[in-house]
Amino acid sequence: MDTYEAILSRMQERFSALAGYSADDASDIGIRMRVLAGELYSLTAAVEWLKRQTFAQTAQGEELDLRAAERGLTRKPAQIAAGSLTFRREKPLWYNAVIEQGTVCATAGQVRFVTTEQAVLKTGQTEVTVPARAETGGRSGNAAAGTVTVLVTPPPSLESVTNLQSFTGGQDAETDAELRKRLLRCYADLPNGTNAAFYREQAMQADGVFSAGVVPRENGAGTVSVYLGAQGAAANAETVRLVQERIDALREIDVKVHVAAARTVSCNVSVRILQKEGVAYETAEAAVKEAAKDYFNGLGVGDGVLTAALGARLFDTGVLRNYLFLSNSTLDRPMLNDQLAVLGTVSVQSWGGSGT
Repeated sequence: MDTYEAILSRMQERFSALAGYSADDASDIGIRMRVLAGELYSLTAAVEWLKRQTFAQTAQGEELDLRAAERGLTRKPAQIAAGSLTFRREKPLWYNAVIEQGTVCATAGQVRFVTTEQAVLKTGQTEVTVPARAETGGRSGNAAAGTVTVLVTPPPSLESVTNLQSFTGGQDAETDAELRKRLLRCYADLPNGTNAAFYREQAMQADGVFSAGVVPRENGAGTVSVYLGAQGAAANAETVRLVQERIDALREIDVKVHVAAARTVSCNVSVRILQKEGVAYETAEAAVKEAAKDYFNGLGVGDGVLTAALGARLFDTGVLRNYLFLSNSTLDRPMLNDQLAVLGTVSVQSWGGSGT
C-alpha cells in the first residue's frame, strides 16, 4: 500500500509536469493537494483493511466471526473452572452456621471463587465442603489444590478455607488464531456426513472442546470413536455427554459412535537454561515454566510433542541466551488419535557453564 508521502509526491510531480511549475506548500493548491493526498491515503487504507477482512486467512475479530459463521462455526466462549471449597473452624459450634451462596474466596494471587449453593456447618462439626466455581472464565481459574486460602467475604463463625481438590475446567475464550485454525481445517476437510471431518466438526462445536480426534472403525465396521480434549487436559464428563447426544442425533443410520475423553499422556520437561545478562534466574525460570505450559495447552488430541517447537517457545520468552534439554527426559513424543499430550513435571536448572 502506498504511503501518504508517496501519494503526495506523485500528485506534486504530476502537477509540475502539467503546469510547468511546482506548487508552493503554503499556496492554496499546495494545501489542497495535501488534504486530498490524506483523504486518498485513508481511502486506500480502508480498502486494504476490507481486503484483509474478506479472507479467512487474514480476517480478525468480528470479521473473522462472520467468516466462520459462513461455515456454521462460532467462537467458543471462556469456560469457568469448577471445584469445591472446604470451610473450617478449630472448635465445633453449638449451633448451625450458614454459608451463603455467593461467598467469595481467593488465592494469594487474588483469583476469586464463589460458592454455588448454600451450605450449613452443623452443630458439633468443624468443616463443611461446598461446590464452587471461579468468578470469571479462563485458565486462570484452574487452581491447584490448597491454593484457595483467602476469605474475601468471611461467613460468620468460619475461620479458614481451602480447596482439597484442584479447580479444573477453566478455558480461555477462543483466540483469532485458534478460530482461524478451525475454520481453515473446515475448508480443507469438507464434512459430508460420512467422513471423519464431519464427526470432528460436530465435536468441535461444543463449548469446552479444544480439540478432537476421530478413529473410524475402531470397534469394527460401522463404528466411529471420537476422543475429546480441553486445553491441557481431557474433556470432562459433562462435555463428553453433550457431544455424545449431539452426534447421536446427527449420525448416519446403522453407525455406532462412541464419544470419550482423550487418554492423557503425561510428558515431563527437563531443561538447563542460561538467562540473558541482566535477567534474574528466578524470572527466567518462571518464564520457561509458563512457556512450557502454554505449549502443551496449545496441543490437540493426536498432536505429537516436538522438542524443536517447544524450544522455539522457550526462546520466544526473550529471557534466554541458551538452553539445553536433558535428552533422557525431554523427547519427541508421537501421539495416537485418542491421546492428548499434557504437561507433567517441569524441571529447570541453571546452566553452570558459559552456554556457548
